[in-house]
Amino acid sequence: MEIEKIQEKITRTLDEVESVLDVGCGNCDLVRFLAENIAKQAVGIDISSGEVHEETKSSRDGTYHSADCVKGDAHSMDSFSDERFDVVVTVHALHELSNPKTALSEIRRVLKPDGTLFIADFSEGETRWNERYYTLKQVEAMLEERGFREIEVEKVPDVPFLFAVGKK
Repeated sequence: MEIEKIQEKITRTLDEVESVLDVGCGNCDLVRFLAENIAKQAVGIDISSGEVHEETKSSRDGTYHSADCVKGDAHSMDSFSDERFDVVVTVHALHELSNPKTALSEIRRVLKPDGTLFIADFSEGETRWNERYYTLKQVEAMLEERGFREIEVEKVPDVPFLFAVGKK
């Protein structure tokens, strides 16, 4: 799914917050978008990411927002304290995780009480790269097992893609 459509969904789904973490941030583009549109501080973590730090002037409110990307593993995010982020976003990454349940536990740990997890990923039926993609029910079950509540999982019409949201 095109990143612009994912960004639209993010802005429609999430409120403005102080802090957001992008798990599996890749080249840091989404982190910059999150800093400009969602959070005063956006941080990205990726196992292959180089470090990026920049201040981004937000056209939304004219204040400076920070965008940082660091190298790290979603399965063990020890560099982040408990209850650190208002929102965690993961885009095109859930299927890449070797142990998604462990990563989801770490995500829940770094979320503040009532914090929101937003997932956008390929779903079962996608045939790219011979990777394994999850069904809506599998994603819902993983989130429930890890203690998330108010879970909503939806399939994007006409494409093998899903969006999921859960609260801590």
